Amino acid sequence: MLALADEAVAMSAPLLERAESPARRSRLGRVIVAILVVGMVSMWGYIVYLAFGPGRQPSPDRVHDPAFAVAAEARCRAALAEVGKLPPASASPTAAARADVIEQANGYFDAMLDGLARIAPSGDDGRIAREWIADWRTYLGDRAAYAVALRTDPKADLLVSAKDHSQITDYIDAFAGDNRMPACATPLDV
Repeated sequence: MLALADEAVAMSAPLLERAESPARRSRLGRVIVAILVVGMVSMWGYIVYLAFGPGRQPSPDRVHDPAFAVAAEARCRAALAEVGKLPPASASPTAAARADVIEQANGYFDAMLDGLARIAPSGDDGRIAREWIADWRTYLGDRAAYAVALRTDPKADLLVSAKDHSQITDYIDAFAGDNRMPACATPLDV
């Protein structure tokens, strides 16, 4: 009986050696790595498909008639050109001088918004555009309050109104971006 047990151990020894051979472990490692790579590529492919594929919904901020966006971009660009002629507010020698520049710039932006309100489309596009213009007016109010604060406190900060737990400028910029109106995004002149 002891001889049979020794014989069984002797026969299983080559199987154990084969199972633990470096070549077998290397092959198993390559298979695991290949499965992981295929899985990651598939995951990223699916994410890209979801983001840019045919099932993607258009932005709710997008106006259907591009005429408004084209006209708005021109008006915003003109306002930025006028503001660009002013000395940089951040380079003003005093807080009061900075407040003066901000108030002058606000005048150009206010006129821009009046012009945008006159050309706003009707229907759903008009509702979306008027809401964006209202957001812009809120931001102009924030800028005006900042100019007033600078006159009494040279270290005052520009405080931007919130909308749905974000800064209102996020909504201004999203609308401008969704409608390809980069000049209509939040100005960086302050």
